[in-house]
Parts: sequence; structure tokens; C-alpha cells
Amino acid sequence: MAEIDLEELFIEGAKKLAIKDFDGALEYFNKILEVDGKHVKALEARAVIFFQRGDLEAAERDLNAALEIEPENYRLYFRLGQIYYKRKDLDKALELFTRAIDLNPMYPAAYMARSQVLRDKGLEEAADLELDKAVAAHREMAKAQKIIDFA
Repeated sequence: MAEIDLEELFIEGAKKLAIKDFDGALEYFNKILEVDGKHVKALEARAVIFFQRGDLEAAERDLNAALEIEPENYRLYFRLGQIYYKRKDLDKALELFTRAIDLNPMYPAAYMARSQVLRDKGLEEAADLELDKAVAAHREMAKAQKIIDFA
């Protein structure tokens, strides 16, 4: 029997996810997780599907499982923050977005999310500062990409 190539399965699932074929993507990610229950990228991708479908509990369960394996993965904290934001738990969302930024200070999406939380809390000036940080982080990433592209 041929060995299952988990990376190939993940790529196929990601393609399905990109076109919002959630059922198709879920089949691939579930297959991966049957073989390797600690496959962080599959757990994260499946959490995205659950989040899109409004199943916040299942999304949170997968993200927490992934964080057990990769506690320094900033994207997982960001995605968990999105869940708490959707639940209107602004303090917990703010804490999680901040953790994502602590782990990766060049993560524009987390600054933008933190800005939205602060705006929702009525802290306009602080929210504007976060947007400035998002733009600065994006600019730095673009500069670094140019260096990589033309090196």
C-alpha cells in the first residue's frame, strides 16, 4: 500500500478551502488528522472552516489542540482572537491579538484586529495608533520582500 503524502493532501485541501468548497476541504483535513492527529496546519485549516460555518466551539477546540503542539505559533493566537471577537469577548480577543503580536511584531493583521477591538471599546486614539503600526509592519514586510526578490 502506498504511503499517504500528508503534504499533498494538505495542498489539495487548501485548494478546496481557497474556493470555499468547505465540504471538500474538510474531507482532506480530516484524512490528514486521522493519520496524524497533531498536524498543526490541518488543525488550523479545519478551524478556519468551522469558524466560517459559525461552529466556534469546534474551531476553538482545534486551535487549542494546535496550540498544545505549537505554543509559539502566532497565527493560532490570532485565529483564536477572531473567535473571541465574534463572541464579543473584547478583552479576551485583545489579549489573544496582543499575544500574536508579541510573538510576531511584523504581523499587520493582528494590529488591524487589535485596532478594531480598541475602536469597539471606544478607544479611538489607541485604535488609530494600532492602524499606524499595521501600516508600518506591512511596509517593513514589503521592503524585506523586495530585498529577497531582487537579491
